[in-house]
Amino acid sequence: MKHASLAALSLALTACAGPLAKGPSPDLRLRHVVLYQNGLGYFERTGVMSGERLSLRFREREVDDVLKSMVVVEQDLGPNDTPSTVSALLPRSGQASGPEDPAEVELVFSPAAKRPVSIAYAVPTAAWKATYRVILPAKGQKEKRALLQAWALISNIGDEDWSEVNVTLATGAPLSYASNLRAPATLDRPELKGVYDGEGGALAPVLAESSPGPDADRDGVFDHEDACPREPGSASPLPDHHGCPKAVRAVSSSEIQILSRVPFDKGSDVIPPSARPLIEEIARTIKGVPHVRAFVVEGHASADEAGAADLAARRAAAVRAALLQLGVTTELVTRSHGAEMPLAANDTEENRQRNRRVSLRAPDVGEAPSPEREAPAVTPEAMAKVPEGAARVDAVAGTFRYAIANPVTLPKKSSALITLINRSVAGQDVLLFRPDPAAPASATHPFRAAQVENRSALGLQPGSVSIFSGGTFVGEGVLTRLLPGQSATIPYAIDSSTEVRATSMTTDLPVRLVSLSRGALRVEDRYRRVTVYEVRPGRDVPETLLIRHARATGFEPLGLPGCTDATPDACLVEKKLAPGAPQKVVVEETRLSQREIPLVQADSERLSLYLKGSSLPAELRARLDRALALRRALDAANDELDPLRRKRAELIDRAAELRESLRTIERTPQAGKLRQTLLDRLAEVARQSEETGAKITQRVEDAAMARAELDETLRDLVIEGR
Repeated sequence: MKHASLAALSLALTACAGPLAKGPSPDLRLRHVVLYQNGLGYFERTGVMSGERLSLRFREREVDDVLKSMVVVEQDLGPNDTPSTVSALLPRSGQASGPEDPAEVELVFSPAAKRPVSIAYAVPTAAWKATYRVILPAKGQKEKRALLQAWALISNIGDEDWSEVNVTLATGAPLSYASNLRAPATLDRPELKGVYDGEGGALAPVLAESSPGPDADRDGVFDHEDACPREPGSASPLPDHHGCPKAVRAVSSSEIQILSRVPFDKGSDVIPPSARPLIEEIARTIKGVPHVRAFVVEGHASADEAGAADLAARRAAAVRAALLQLGVTTELVTRSHGAEMPLAANDTEENRQRNRRVSLRAPDVGEAPSPEREAPAVTPEAMAKVPEGAARVDAVAGTFRYAIANPVTLPKKSSALITLINRSVAGQDVLLFRPDPAAPASATHPFRAAQVENRSALGLQPGSVSIFSGGTFVGEGVLTRLLPGQSATIPYAIDSSTEVRATSMTTDLPVRLVSLSRGALRVEDRYRRVTVYEVRPGRDVPETLLIRHARATGFEPLGLPGCTDATPDACLVEKKLAPGAPQKVVVEETRLSQREIPLVQADSERLSLYLKGSSLPAELRARLDRALALRRALDAANDELDPLRRKRAELIDRAAELRESLRTIERTPQAGKLRQTLLDRLAEVARQSEETGAKITQRVEDAAMARAELDETLRDLVIEGR
């Protein structure tokens, strides 16, 4: 009975000198080569040994890889035969003058082997490359079948001709490392200094090993000491503030909370030098949330400050100017609230100082390029007659291996192109609208693309794809890895005759009231994003357009039309086309979002919509309806105050002008009639000013009463989360 055995291989690092004792048998030749796509080659040699020595020639740079990977297998061993021990005599590293110089390795068999022997090893070589041809079906053909050809370019960069060699092409990238096995290795050892110098003790304190503990927010304050372990902050002598943000905190993606106030002096809009660090921290925080499109800078004043509305506006403008000077590019809009939104009662100087402030909020959050002669007809039917080169395709260790059907003869320093696959696949010519920065014209014009589906058990590797249609070459694309069951849409040209324009708009609609606690409403809104693609097809277009629609973060589609190949971040929307007939594709997506707003700041009309979409007990509904009515009354009073105040200011200015005119003519005797006219006008202006002042007082009282009753209505009013 015949056996095969792996010979024991021992390596003797000795220099080869003089002529080699005996060369290999003529039958010991290259039989099989496996080429990988990362430039590694596996070579097998098989032949009959006729003595005890066998010499192999390699390049100097290959020897160490041979030593790492070589295996020797003896064939036809009988049950009582003992496999040979094989040792290798090889040149020392660095003896050759260059890495491409020849170096010989001599294998010594003990006892001598007089039987078939196989020797295999792995060395770096040229990587094989994949390239493809796709022949698209004729336009109007009912059955959408294309022809897919896969070719492999292989190279023999060695110093030996390949003659009738079995070649296997493998995908994947086996790990391989360069190493110098032949260089003698000497390792440094620790010196035993002090071992024989007596039994002296420690020369300095020997400290215990300790760990400072975790620091989750990486602010330099360890968690066991950090009062805010999940928020980056700074050191503080106060334990309750140690490790907490000092000035600014990003409460959410749409809100920045200022923890320290800008200490404006009474009646002043000048930012004091002591507040500059706070302004700088606000600027850094705004730059850290680039998804926020805009911030509203809101100015406030205390009740004892004259011209509160104008002063608050100037304070907001000062903060805005300072932020812009610090490089903030986000849109900043100023708004004045005067003394109407105090943080504290205006009963002490300390509280009034707190009310002299500037706050920020974010009202909007962003949610990511004629032939000279007729070419021969290249059709799927004609090209299908080309035989496939791969006799067998196997999946091994997560890779595909293509065994070439016929042995390959390839002279040294040459290359060959081998057909691997030639078969019919599901495929068609389509338009693909997918704006790509690499092709600027694709922002408004779709790609021409070949859509193919891999329904076979073959794995296709990355490579260039030449596309043929109508019997001629029409463009070139790039195929990424295509596994069994997957499909690919390969752009190969831009169709400038077809135009696609995309517009998008997002709106929000109140849905319901979720909860109410301490005067703060948690409400739910439905954001609706509508994207419209307006398509103007050319005169000669494929019948199918694919639009790659990028999904907005957090949005769910509402029945995407003809969606194929959906992924979490995109979807291919399919649309049938007719030449020259405009089309419109509308994609709707929605997202539910919850947020908190103070009830006293909620828009009354919007609040009524939240209540309309909520199911509440009768008692709670009645109290909220009353609160809503009071809020409307408060809004109405406030809406009337601004025009009344403007009117009174105009009347005051007019009265001042009339008095100045009277002073000018008081010593002119002939101006008696004019003086009386001016006095009558002044009296009328005074009357109107008094009436307007009374109205202002009444509206302020109305607003105060509505605010007080609203506060009372909301006292202890709690709605649990629904």
